Amino acid sequence: MATTMRPLPVAHDDVVDADLDVRLSTPSTLVVHARLVTGAPGAGGEGGVELALVIPRSRCRGERPLAAALLEAARAAVARATRAGVPAPAHPSRRVVTQVAGRPHLIFMPDAG
Repeated sequence: MATTMRPLPVAHDDVVDADLDVRLSTPSTLVVHARLVTGAPGAGGEGGVELALVIPRSRCRGERPLAAALLEAARAAVARATRAGVPAPAHPSRRVVTQVAGRPHLIFMPDAG
């Protein structure tokens, strides 16, 4: 059974309104764990690659990044991963997700190709 994909909640001030899966927190950066999912949801067809979304602290409010900064970090991580030899997915539902309270949340869907 496929899991329903929720978009990340964003507050009125453009800050992500959720406790993200933070892997590293330093005075200069926040690193959020995400995954580039490259297969069809359910039926065992999902594949993908782990991503590290690196966000400058200047674009965060505490442990929560601005939505635009998270999106830029996700795009940069996808570009790094695809340059590193991750095969281009055949399925059009390629997406970048992160976990919030144990549930997957959609960050964005990169352009195919």
